[in-house]
Amino acid sequence: MRNLLLVVALCAAACASSTPPQRFIPSGVALSGDGDRVSYRAANLDASRLPGACVEKTQMLVKLGDHKRADSLPRELQSNLQSFLGMKTVPAGAGALVVRSAITGARPDNPLADLGANQPQRGDGGYTSVEIYATEGPDGPVVAALRETIRSQKLTLDGDAAWARTENALAEAAARFAKLVRPDLKFPGDR
Repeated sequence: MRNLLLVVALCAAACASSTPPQRFIPSGVALSGDGDRVSYRAANLDASRLPGACVEKTQMLVKLGDHKRADSLPRELQSNLQSFLGMKTVPAGAGALVVRSAITGARPDNPLADLGANQPQRGDGGYTSVEIYATEGPDGPVVAALRETIRSQKLTLDGDAAWARTENALAEAAARFAKLVRPDLKFPGDR
């Protein structure tokens, strides 16, 4: 019985883990940063000399109970990346920036579980985790990569509002990746 309780406690601790492990960006990429955001940018990356970008279909590496959103969230991230990069859309040929992305974790706010005492056991509310990387050409080296978990600390009683924060997190991650690739980019609200 004591062993069973130990196994249950270890499983609960693993489920409460706040950041999903890296599983999409190639393992040889030297990401740096801390906590919920790590990134990489090749020193020789100059997006202005590239003919354009090919943003491939976003992969969904997490199961969601909401099938409508499981279909729409990857399209949302792909669309945001294409729009925010501001580069001509080109096929994934030699010299093109080929962008690959995945949603690796998503949990909307849960109004009942997010109440005070229950929050620490859940990993502090909702979160959205993404991994995005770009290569120069379809088989070239990785020139930029971002792995980020964006947390929501807000309580909501409306399920659509909770998912809207997930969609906003995808836009936030896409904007950060676009700025990683093109540091000269400015968005409304930038200082």
